[in-house]
This record gives sequence, structure tokens and C-alpha cells, in this order.
Amino acid sequence: MKIAVLVKQVIGSESALEISSDQKWINESNATFVMNPPDNYAIEEAIQIKEKLGAGEVVIVSMGPQRVQKVIREGLSKGAD
Repeated sequence: MKIAVLVKQVIGSESALEISSDQKWINESNATFVMNPPDNYAIEEAIQIKEKLGAGEVVIVSMGPQRVQKVIREGLSKGAD
């Protein structure tokens, strides 16, 4: 069984948010990005289901800029395939 876990990269709670000069978004250069905390639970649950069944594959899916690789790698380090 393949289990797909959708993960999202969000701005970390410790980041100080500054509005960009065009007043339409934040200045991302000073922000730190982390995996959305509920997505951590989803990965953990998917891994437990895989272990309970004794077979399967946990696949991490995400979209975004190049920096999203960080959360994908984090999911892989937790045991996703």
C-alpha cells in the first residue's frame, strides 16, 4: 500500500515578519521556514500504519520553491520512503 502524505512549508513561529516594500506580502529573506506541525503528525501516523501492515511505502508530496526540499528531506529523515 502506498500512503501519500501532503506536507506544507510554513513560516516558523519564531520569525519576525516584515511587510515587503510593495505592501502585498512579507519580506521572506529574514523568515525561517519549517514543516507545518500537523504534517509531522501525519507522517508519523503514516509510518505507524506502514509498520503495522508490515509492508508499504510512505510518499511525501509537496509543492513550492526550491526551499521546500528542506521539509521533504525532513520527512524522509523521519522514515518516509
